[in-house]
Amino acid sequence: MPKVEDYSERKTTLAGWPVTITTYRLGSTYHTTIDNTDPGAWVVKAQGATKEEAEAKALNDAQALLEKVKRQKPPTGCTSVPGF
Repeated sequence: MPKVEDYSERKTTLAGWPVTITTYRLGSTYHTTIDNTDPGAWVVKAQGATKEEAEAKALNDAQALLEKVKRQKPPTGCTSVPGF
């Protein structure tokens, strides 16, 4: 069974949303997952022969998806929704 190698994780902003980009190598394939930082649900996953290829695929897909997400204001008088 191959083990995880070359693991990296970084936080950034993509299309106005905070995201975490996680990349690692399993065998000869790199895997990248991009998730929104809060609540941590994954947005996209991608694979590639190199770290750069896997991250480029994931970033491209995540950018396209996150640009479509509409931010909505909370209901009037709502003070419990963070970020609004």
